[in-house]
Amino acid sequence: MQKNKFLNFIGICKKSGKIVLGDHMVEKEMNRETLKLVVVATDTSDRIWAKYERFCKEKGIPALRASTKEELGKAVGKKAAAVAGFKDQNQSDNLVKLYENLKETGGVL
Repeated sequence: MQKNKFLNFIGICKKSGKIVLGDHMVEKEMNRETLKLVVVATDTSDRIWAKYERFCKEKGIPALRASTKEELGKAVGKKAAAVAGFKDQNQSDNLVKLYENLKETGGVL
């Protein structure tokens, strides 16, 4: 149930137009310093996760590793999505809270 809230909220963020998808677009927006949060799917390679973890740490942006590519893609209306970047601060803060709540309650990410 909690995981659904997290993924449903990602879908809401997509509808607002304040989200970018895909490795290239997320990296481009990180360089522009417009992102407030990056979510990387759990089934992406460790190399991709390490890249975003490092980039986010350098820029002071939270990075979360949650859901599968298929689940993340479904939440944003795609077949699959490995990485998503969020531009809105309020949406990003809410996603982080949902993520932390999910971890506290022992939900599967």
